[in-house]
Amino acid sequence: MINRNTVKILGLKPITRAMCHEFYIKINTEFTSSAAIRESVSWWQDDPEKLNSLWWVMNYYSDRLDPDRNLRAFVEKNLDSLAQKTRASSQA
Repeated sequence: MINRNTVKILGLKPITRAMCHEFYIKINTEFTSSAAIRESVSWWQDDPEKLNSLWWVMNYYSDRLDPDRNLRAFVEKNLDSLAQKTRASSQA
């Protein structure tokens, strides 16, 4: 799960399965492997909403995209890092 402090700092909202279905279709057609999905995280590393959407897609469609939960953990780590940067910049 995404850390509560991360959710609060970044203002992340829960996303329903229906809300992220189009994003799932895009991911499923554009990225052919978990390595390709992992690479997409680097493109979106400064976009908390995109990372949040990706996390929810992998949560809802875990049987197809992330059965071992490694990708979700990777996204969670990136969200936590982004939250730390956001907190640090707001305190400066």
